[in-house]
Amino acid sequence: MRKGLHPLSVHLGLAAAKSKEIQEYASSFQLSYSNEQITEMVRGIKLYQGNAYEPHRLKTNIIWQSGTVKILEPFECIRSGRVSSKPLLLVPSLINKSYILDLSEKRSLLRWLRSKGINAYLLDWGDLAHDEASKNISMNDLVELKLCGAIKHLADMYSSQVDVLGYCMGGTLLVAAHKFANESIDRMIFLASPWDFNSHSSSSGDNLVRAVKIWSPLVLPAIEDKNILPSSYVQAFFASLGSDDAIQKFIRFASLDQNSEEAHFFVSVEDWLNDEVDITGSIAKSCIEDWFIKNLTFNNKWTVCGECICAADIKTDVLMVASKKDCLVPYDSALALKKQISSSKSSIIEPSTGHIGLIVGNNAVGQVWTPMLSWLKS
Repeated sequence: MRKGLHPLSVHLGLAAAKSKEIQEYASSFQLSYSNEQITEMVRGIKLYQGNAYEPHRLKTNIIWQSGTVKILEPFECIRSGRVSSKPLLLVPSLINKSYILDLSEKRSLLRWLRSKGINAYLLDWGDLAHDEASKNISMNDLVELKLCGAIKHLADMYSSQVDVLGYCMGGTLLVAAHKFANESIDRMIFLASPWDFNSHSSSSGDNLVRAVKIWSPLVLPAIEDKNILPSSYVQAFFASLGSDDAIQKFIRFASLDQNSEEAHFFVSVEDWLNDEVDITGSIAKSCIEDWFIKNLTFNNKWTVCGECICAADIKTDVLMVASKKDCLVPYDSALALKKQISSSKSSIIEPSTGHIGLIVGNNAVGQVWTPMLSWLKS
């Protein structure tokens, strides 16, 4: 098979521009910027690309590994009786790298929880799409062998049940993991985790679902052909959704002192956003078809390993974190999971921050991290 066309995403974009549905979708974006503002945005991009700051990746220990999937703990970690006896596993999304939960010394949920006496560990999915043994991995194996395998390892290591926290689609996957590892799971935190993919709580959220449905006839054949969903597709997709935000953030960045802590934080987050992660074909197809197109999660028809995944089966204590300012996971999409869970002890935190801001924003500690810690210690 030939490798061309190059770049394939551009050719698909040219084809998509002829689609009536996509033209109608694009026409809903009413953006108006002056030449001066666009020039300032371009200057901001150049300043970012030329910024001399190199984010320092924090060191970790690998305590368990299955293929590319690992459980990580802070490198300097010293286990002692001063910390809790029960572990907490942080489960990130698949479409970006896990270190957003361990971004820097001042913006690490993993290390902040450790400093507060919680035995927090980070699940790292690794590069599944380019690992010879994992490139054909199915959703079944991802949940049962990898995610459940990690949970059960921590449970065995501590001789204790495990608390779990899922960020974004990491939380959606945890609902399925509960089906196969419920004996190892104690309490669950769902942090901006989508469940109802037909929710209508925000125009941005509606655009996300609608865009996936519109673009899927073009994207799915490409996934079938290459057996991956390239990161470039995902990046272009989210850039098209947040084009206004993209313009504004680089205009703001251009106004910053390029050696300031704020500028360095911007560079760290932007580097993470652009740190490419390709998604394996089978998993990408499952997410697009089963979640976004068919909404099997909300309709109690999503199956993993032949088992129907129903949120109502979760009986343990649950904490939901959902924001009405989240432009990627609409508030109602996340809230739908809470409504379906039968536990009478489910709680909710409603911070006023965006999707990434929940993890590393200026208000994350006060509005998200501290309330989660209080709940974990209650």
